[in-house]
Amino acid sequence: MEDGTEKSGQGQPRSAPEVGAVVRDSVRERLGVLVEVDGPVAHVRPPEGGTPWLARLADVYAACPMDELRAKVAELNARRRFTP
Repeated sequence: MEDGTEKSGQGQPRSAPEVGAVVRDSVRERLGVLVEVDGPVAHVRPPEGGTPWLARLADVYAACPMDELRAKVAELNARRRFTP
């Protein structure tokens, strides 16, 4: 929708996630962290760090609690691998 909301699967309006939130890119079927919103474009990076990708804001939505947990574990595992 033009007001920054999308319809959820239940027909309810879905607001855009906040910067820093764990999100799911529905086109790429990937989890990431929302880094920046630039108009209709979302900048998303992998939870464990890495190169961000661009997605349409309409294709990005807040992850469910289980997805958030997976993202946090991936980030912690990545940190542990690089800690001497």
